[in-house]
Amino acid sequence: MTSVFARVRSPHFTPALLFVNTCGNFLVLVALSTHVGSTTGSGLLAGAVLSAPWLPALLLAAPLNRLLSKRAPERLVRLAEAASLLVTVAALVAPDRALLAVATTLVVARGFFESVTRSAASVVLRNIVAPERLDQANTIAEICKLTGVSVGAALAGPAASVLSLRGLIAVNAVTLALSALLAWALPSAPGRAAAEARDGAGAKAGARLRVQDPVLRRLFARFLLVAFWQGFHTVAVTVIPLTLLDGGTRLVGVFVAVSAVAIFVGSLAALPAQRYLAHVPSTTWALLPMVPLLAAVAVGRTVPTIVLYALFLVLFEVAFVHYNNRLLASASDEELPSVVTLRATLLPSGVAVSILVMGALCDLAGPLPAAFVVAAVTVLVTAATASARPAWRARPAEPVDAPRSASATR
Repeated sequence: MTSVFARVRSPHFTPALLFVNTCGNFLVLVALSTHVGSTTGSGLLAGAVLSAPWLPALLLAAPLNRLLSKRAPERLVRLAEAASLLVTVAALVAPDRALLAVATTLVVARGFFESVTRSAASVVLRNIVAPERLDQANTIAEICKLTGVSVGAALAGPAASVLSLRGLIAVNAVTLALSALLAWALPSAPGRAAAEARDGAGAKAGARLRVQDPVLRRLFARFLLVAFWQGFHTVAVTVIPLTLLDGGTRLVGVFVAVSAVAIFVGSLAALPAQRYLAHVPSTTWALLPMVPLLAAVAVGRTVPTIVLYALFLVLFEVAFVHYNNRLLASASDEELPSVVTLRATLLPSGVAVSILVMGALCDLAGPLPAAFVVAAVTVLVTAATASARPAWRARPAEPVDAPRSASATR
């Protein structure tokens, strides 16, 4: 079966790989977090388990950057998926008494491999897909990753009621086996040998975890602004229905469900809108979501607030897709490893800090002042990152000696 995948190499396996990878991993992650919470009675421990996969990427950012700078990205994806599979299979043989501790350790240890997979997959698309189709490819990959996260989390409850923790880990091992097969079907960039010989010095420079291009720095600032919104949203889905709308847990469930649908709609809307996004000033995608957000918290009535907040989330997701695509398309070959490494580490860091800050602000002042703080920070960051030039630029055309294959132009 592996040989069949190897003969049909295509970058279009990347979205499927990300879907399978995140679906299986979040199935175990959410079920394990719920199990830890119910066993210990601690919401803090449950939340710590849920955020554990991002810790290794934060601590090991420099090694991740060196790997992405010096190794072929498709090989990194294959090695990362194989390593995740081996670690997961090893957890299956743990004794029952130690299974919970081993499974929790597994989540932490495997977090680095997951970061390698997601970061290197972005580099694979950048190396293989034609520039005019890169935005579309990155958007589809993000949609599949988001869908995998949502499907895995949604299945965690029903699956946990039927399967034991060991059974869930076995299901995850099966999904990792499938994603490892998909990883073998990822193609290599055409003309790689010539490019590596020509850019040996550039690879050494790219191993330094920093971004010098001022255009990319401005894009990173706006990308972190979106992470700030994500932190607010994480707090708001509970605070707004309970505090602002004086509802109960049922309204929280409705609010969460509508929010999830709105984010999916935003992702799907961004796909056909790619041809228009770049023609609208970049500041638009930072400022436009603030209008329905402020209106949602100002009106303070159940149906209008839910509708307006859903519109905010649709525009939120379009903004995320826009800035994510601009980062990946604008980076030079030398700075691309640093860009994907920082994206994998700064985004969860920004979300975590935002959750703490906005959670404290909502507790002290309520959701309305918190929303105004979000809008004020957005305006300040947008103004500080504005320039006379466009906030992004297309990367230079490839040399003639590194043509793209016909299959890579889709």
